[in-house]
Amino acid sequence: MTLTYTSESESSVAPPRFAWRGVVLVSGLITLAWSVSAARFQLAGDELYYLACGRRLAVDYVDNGPVIPLIARLCDLLAPGSVLALRIPGLLLLFAVSVLAAAVAFECGARPRYQKLAAAAYALSPFVVAFTVLDSVAFDVACQALILWLLVRWVRVRDDRLLLGVGVAAAIDVQDKWLVLMLAACVGLAMLAVGPREILRRPALWLGLLIFAVAMIPALLWQAARDWPQLATNAAIAQETAGSDGGQWGTIVAIMVTTGFLGGGLGLLGLYGLARTPRLRPYRFVLLAALLMIVLVVAGHGRSYYVAGIVPAIFGSGAAILSGLLEPPDARSHLRRLFTVLTVASAVLAAALAALPYPRSWIKVPDNGYWGFLQHYGNDDWADLADAVHRVAIGLPAEDRADTVVVTEAYNQAGALDHYRRSQWIPPVYSPNRGFAEFGAPPDSAGTVLYVGYNDGPQVRAFLAEFAHTTPALRMDNPLGIGGQNHHVTIWICREPRIPLSVAWPSLTYMIVPPA
Repeated sequence: MTLTYTSESESSVAPPRFAWRGVVLVSGLITLAWSVSAARFQLAGDELYYLACGRRLAVDYVDNGPVIPLIARLCDLLAPGSVLALRIPGLLLLFAVSVLAAAVAFECGARPRYQKLAAAAYALSPFVVAFTVLDSVAFDVACQALILWLLVRWVRVRDDRLLLGVGVAAAIDVQDKWLVLMLAACVGLAMLAVGPREILRRPALWLGLLIFAVAMIPALLWQAARDWPQLATNAAIAQETAGSDGGQWGTIVAIMVTTGFLGGGLGLLGLYGLARTPRLRPYRFVLLAALLMIVLVVAGHGRSYYVAGIVPAIFGSGAAILSGLLEPPDARSHLRRLFTVLTVASAVLAAALAALPYPRSWIKVPDNGYWGFLQHYGNDDWADLADAVHRVAIGLPAEDRADTVVVTEAYNQAGALDHYRRSQWIPPVYSPNRGFAEFGAPPDSAGTVLYVGYNDGPQVRAFLAEFAHTTPALRMDNPLGIGGQNHHVTIWICREPRIPLSVAWPSLTYMIVPPA
């Protein structure tokens, strides 16, 4: 099929009006539908970890910036224990990114109905599951989507204040994740290669980059003082991804799957239009930047969501191409029917995902694969772990409880127990894993350690070897549970450390999250 355009769509006329009412309505209604599901999910492991970080506010952390822990802390202060309160920021970010996808479509010349289609494509994509929890991914994607929209708009209107906005958005984003550095590098190289090179001569751009650089200084000083744990985290994530299902090919498949049906259709049109359409030639840097990011992520064994920030811009450009192809209204009825089918399929898929989580009684076969969290996410597996540790703790002799601590093999286990100890008697919680290790070692005065281990891996054996006496107190093996939460979990009672824990701690810490 040869794609051609009407003479009007190829012209340089100003774009149609931005259909802000319709875009806000579409984005808002779909976000509202997702909020029903978000309110029913149990707290995720990362959310529990962010709550723990929020109770230990810092300039930076081993594996994330201070923004999400601060948000988690504020939400927990305003509505203690409320799951929905913790999810509202992510839902607001989903709404914002959907509007930004439509805004890019507007800048590229899409008519109002196709602007709304771009918003719907993003809001209906499976990737928005990441926005139904409080997660650093959602914040990072929103900031990157904002940066791309500001750049696309600058190309059209040449208002240098937008470039200052780019610097401010990047400065905020880097307080969450450092992935914005990859976006900046790829966009910069793309602009050098295909333009617009004029942007590199604008003082406002360099002032914005200066704002960005200054905003990074606190985190850089924090990281440098601790021998750059962020780099060790990145290496650990690469190792985990390389060993996960599918490896690099799995990453490529995940990128395609998470765009959804309608998003996939618009994405293909967007890639084609940016590559071949004269009208979108000024925005070709978006295409090249996206390709560079995909290559870097796949080659470096990164996670699929590392490229998610540029997806709204691709959807928006695809909506603009579709707008040109389907004008006049009777043009290409087969293409119109195809996108009608894709829209319906996306709506059905989103409705199925929004109906999650399913009741525990529906789970007959455990699924611990890539999408297994969708099956289990609404159940009370973390609460099961907290109940088990509580039972072991209160079963200790009364004279031992005052100097008892809990050490977990994984950081998310520690986050869960740190959260639930507010309502149950659980001793102070520590972990040598990833970011939780930075919170410090157990005190040397701890006479009894309750150790929560997964299976019998090397980390478990290394920790138990530090004690003269270790006794398995409780084993959790729920066949329909999740490994590390209420399946393949053993709680050990450890006494008489061979050397002080503060001395042993540095050799016990590790970045890989068990059982990866």
